[in-house]
Amino acid sequence: MGTKVLDAGGKLMLSGDSCLEVEARLNDYTRRGAKILTAPQKLGANWVAVCTLPRAALPDDTTTLKLADADPANAKGLRDAPEFDDGCSVDELGFKRIVTGPSRRAVELRVEHLKRFGADLLGEIEEDGNVWTAVVDTGGADKSYRW
Repeated sequence: MGTKVLDAGGKLMLSGDSCLEVEARLNDYTRRGAKILTAPQKLGANWVAVCTLPRAALPDDTTTLKLADADPANAKGLRDAPEFDDGCSVDELGFKRIVTGPSRRAVELRVEHLKRFGADLLGEIEEDGNVWTAVVDTGGADKSYRW
């Protein structure tokens, strides 16, 4: 039968007749940057596993136009949206957003994403124990519409 791959909104669910088929497909995705969320398990007559979306990477010898070539914002490493597995969380407090994440770089990328929509970083990105934290402002007099 082969392995079926179902898009589960930010995650992939793999299903197949044998554990080896599912593991082979799962290994292919992990080599491309996906993270295993659920190892292969027997579910009824099938074997299933769940992983995050792999990072799409173009080979170096491609002649396809790269997005970074067309959009200067992407040349700095910005993406349209942060990855689902970046480990960051964003808590809303009025017009303020508190971004927490596992690394300074992950928080920086999330803050840069929010800046594209008008947010301003308040203070510095700081380490608090094992997490990094930043506070951004998404409102204020300078962002309100004036007649």
